[in-house]
Amino acid sequence: MPTVLAGVSRLDPERIRHVASPLVELGCALHVLAEPVHHDRVEWASATPLPADLRAELAQWTWTVRAVRARFFATSTATGIPTWSDELTALRSRPPEDVAAELVRPLRGRPLSSNTTDNGAVLHWARSRGRSVAALVDSLLTAPADPVRRFLDLLDACWHQWFSDLWESTRDTLAARGRQDRDRAIRDGVAKLLCSLDGSIDVRDPDSVVIQKVQSKRIDISTRSVLLVPSNYIAPHLFIGEIPGEPITLIYAATGRTAPVPTAQQIRARLEALSSPDRLQVCRAVASEPRTAGEVAALWGLHPTQVTRHLRALTRAGLVTAERQGRFVAYRLDNTALTTLGTDLLTLILR
Repeated sequence: MPTVLAGVSRLDPERIRHVASPLVELGCALHVLAEPVHHDRVEWASATPLPADLRAELAQWTWTVRAVRARFFATSTATGIPTWSDELTALRSRPPEDVAAELVRPLRGRPLSSNTTDNGAVLHWARSRGRSVAALVDSLLTAPADPVRRFLDLLDACWHQWFSDLWESTRDTLAARGRQDRDRAIRDGVAKLLCSLDGSIDVRDPDSVVIQKVQSKRIDISTRSVLLVPSNYIAPHLFIGEIPGEPITLIYAATGRTAPVPTAQQIRARLEALSSPDRLQVCRAVASEPRTAGEVAALWGLHPTQVTRHLRALTRAGLVTAERQGRFVAYRLDNTALTTLGTDLLTLILR
């Protein structure tokens, strides 16, 4: 189920570049504003100094900064620290039809494997987001000049009324992190660089790394270029952008490698171990104190052999610990493992 980046040992570090992009970072921040709960930034979002009319306008465009994002929020042609003026001017100079096509990409109008826009699919998924979004998307498809201008004006208003101060205080740190990461690739190798970016990334073999995401995918980066984009607003996600004709883009937390992310196999094993009603009874029996299989069987009226099987399965899944007491083996529920099961599952899903 994980994502594999192959060809790591064959990727020339000179094809790795980094950028501290105000446009990409604004897109990440707008995503947090739209979904502050799973970013654990509810207070931050509430305290963000945006006028009510600007918040209302942003609410109509939140679908552009979700898991699938408009292209210009997901990659950059720049290196180093481009200015907001340069990035916005570049967007304004493009034909509105092109910008509109990138805006509707999150509505399945532009799959990663295609450069065409399926207007029917776009309108279908736009309707699922309400009438106002459907009307907005319809105008993007039929007469894009005005809605594109409105959207770019909205981004500029966010910049001047709120985001520019945040950017000024963090851009140098983000740029420094990007330089350090690129230097690490040259000094220590691409695999070590990638593993340093996030707790979900680990070496799989000498030529590949594995990323713990609920997405079965293999990406050969040996002949591609890679763009590193550190961000203060991407966590808990690790964004992997694979757009035809563009570098493989990694938007990652600027704070560095996090705690390891459990694999889907490990979490599935724990969930499967708890799927039997009898095993839940066994868990309850060993939750408050250590007990042997025979004692649990007597307590709950179960067959001793069956209880032993359940306890072994729970032990293999890491939910129960076993300790030998003379000729007896006492089992006890690992409360921490059970408590973190939901957190681990959510961490994997959100990655």
